[in-house]
Amino acid sequence: MIKPKNTYLLLLFLTIPLFSWSQTEPYAELLNADINVCSQTTTSVDLQIRFYGDAPFAYTIKLPDSNEIFEDKSIFSEDLVDGVYYVSYNINFPVENGDQMRTGTFEITEVFDDTNSPWSYGSGNSMTGVSVSLTNWAMPSPNAGSDIDSCGLEATLSAIPDPISSTYSWSVPAQGSISDLQDPNSPYLASQKGSYQLFFTQENGACSTKDTVDIIFRGSPTATISTTSDVCGTAEQEAVLNLSFGGEDGPWDYIISDGGTNTITGTSSTSTTNETTLVSGETTFTYNQVIDTNGCHAKPEDISGEAVVVDLQPNTNAGEDQISCGLSYELQAIPHKGTGIWTVDNPVNVDINAPSEPNSTTTSTGQGTYVFTWTENNQGCENSDQVQIQFIEYSSVNLEVTKETVCQGDEASFPFTATGTNGPWTLTYQTDGSLSTFDFSESSATLTLSPDQTSIYEIVSITDDLGCVANLDNQLEVQVDQMPTPFAGNDTAVCGLQVELNDSTSEVAQSGQWAQADGTFENNDAENPTVVFNSNIWGEQILTWEETNGLCNASDQVTIRFDEPPIADAGADHTLYHQYQTTLRAKAPITSQGEWFGEWYIQGGSGEIADPTQQETLLSGLKHGETVIEWSVTNGACKTPATDTLTLTIKGLTYHTGISPNQDGINDFFKVKGAHTIPNNELIVFDQNGQVVFRRQNLEEGNQWDGRDLDGEPLNNGIYYFIFEGEGIEALKDYIVIKRN
Repeated sequence: MIKPKNTYLLLLFLTIPLFSWSQTEPYAELLNADINVCSQTTTSVDLQIRFYGDAPFAYTIKLPDSNEIFEDKSIFSEDLVDGVYYVSYNINFPVENGDQMRTGTFEITEVFDDTNSPWSYGSGNSMTGVSVSLTNWAMPSPNAGSDIDSCGLEATLSAIPDPISSTYSWSVPAQGSISDLQDPNSPYLASQKGSYQLFFTQENGACSTKDTVDIIFRGSPTATISTTSDVCGTAEQEAVLNLSFGGEDGPWDYIISDGGTNTITGTSSTSTTNETTLVSGETTFTYNQVIDTNGCHAKPEDISGEAVVVDLQPNTNAGEDQISCGLSYELQAIPHKGTGIWTVDNPVNVDINAPSEPNSTTTSTGQGTYVFTWTENNQGCENSDQVQIQFIEYSSVNLEVTKETVCQGDEASFPFTATGTNGPWTLTYQTDGSLSTFDFSESSATLTLSPDQTSIYEIVSITDDLGCVANLDNQLEVQVDQMPTPFAGNDTAVCGLQVELNDSTSEVAQSGQWAQADGTFENNDAENPTVVFNSNIWGEQILTWEETNGLCNASDQVTIRFDEPPIADAGADHTLYHQYQTTLRAKAPITSQGEWFGEWYIQGGSGEIADPTQQETLLSGLKHGETVIEWSVTNGACKTPATDTLTLTIKGLTYHTGISPNQDGINDFFKVKGAHTIPNNELIVFDQNGQVVFRRQNLEEGNQWDGRDLDGEPLNNGIYYFIFEGEGIEALKDYIVIKRN
């Protein structure tokens, strides 16, 4: 409950030294210090005023409630005590609910003395800063919290301070300790059970008050549990549990459990008691709870011990079933307690070296599976476990050959036979520190190896299907004949049918030879890499150079093109009549297939060649006279050109414009000289009416017309017209006169 305490601060005195006053105007000063009071509605304050000037004095004062009083009563020297005037003021100055405080000021605003009479309000000597403050503080209402009735010796306090201030604390308790005196919710710990009273104090300025809380600590019980019982095995057997309790507030209720289905509930009015129960094998009992007559529970840290009913029976472990590689094995029993001994189901074929040792060595006379029993005895309580061991005989290999010679890139085969019946197997071998494996399922197998160079292989081990590894020390040797690297030379072309070959024999080759080709090797020396070869044919031939090194054979080929020397033939010289272009036709320069190249050149005369690189091309722009043309030919490797010249003589067509076909042997015929050189030529004769009277095609050299018509009848004398035309010429048109006499 709250027990308020009022503190009244009525008057505070401040001793201020006197000093001389030399001013002519009256003056006053307040000698009081600032004034603090606690929760007063009406406040009485004694002020001390020292005046300076000529008595009598008067003054005006403003109060903390803002009222202003003109004190015009004359204050004479005899009214002063040691020069100080004492006066009391009663003012109504309460603190509003919910406020922390209320503050105001006593202030002298003007002073009067004998020099400025008569006195009237507002006519005195004005004062500023002559004041003293008054603070009325609100009384806080702290709540120390509800009274506590608790088991144990510790409780958490629950004080509620008044929000008007933050200055509060617990008083130091007469007994026990508070963790944090400034924490309203601090834990409180007592040294023994009993009743305690704590004080929670709160201050607000000039006010201070406190509240109390009553605490009853009833303490808590303690308990221990133990047993001396033991059992053998997991059959139900009886065990006695020893219980004891501490504290003054019995009887005690308790619950005990083995952590499973066995729970014991009881009440003891004495500090010690026993419980008898049935257990199956080793069992541990602990308290679930202990409660005294006050209903207080024992704390976990106040409960000690556990009742362990020991099972004397050994937890026998003979180890895991195993496959033993080989006919000897070290047993792997894990001893528990007591003493142990090994037995076996077939002691005739199996020997146990040290039967009482859990890791004894055992040896079998042959491959087979046996059951071993490990039995342990602990104070007459026995238990046993069995383990099955399968003994496996190691495999081995019998090699038929240990050395092989192969050509580089080929495989060497090593047939062998594996002993034992536990296939399939894995053979492990190594060379140059690198391990490899070979898996096989039949006892007869072949290991194939293909090293790049002569190598030694060590057979490291053989592993059977049961994982048993037998170490081996066999060796295999593979002699590798290195593959030669023949070089028949670079592909080439020659002019003619002969070439000197340019092969180089590789370092590892034991021998080499040129394969048969369409031609002959000089002196039949086909084993000479640089022999001269004479080809029988023009064009490409592929020659093969073969090398041998031991079991290895290799070859390389070179392609040689034999180019035929060309022969230039530009054609026969000839004369062109009334033709100013013609086709140049050179003969083929070689008799075989080849990459020959030809070109026409004009050495003299007129003309223009359409495509000089064509064997057959158009020559145009000819003029009367001679034109000399050169034909130049090369063929592949035959770089020296073969040449030939062609001379063309260009003439116009000639004829007579009159004939006298009277068979006198003089001018009896009409003929066009050179007509036979014009392909597809034709002569057409017309009479003056435009009728064709004669026509003849493809006139040959010496052809002539004797003035007869198409029917072979002689034409009458007169003037006729003719057209001569042919391939590659402009038509020739003119007249002809026939006069027979």
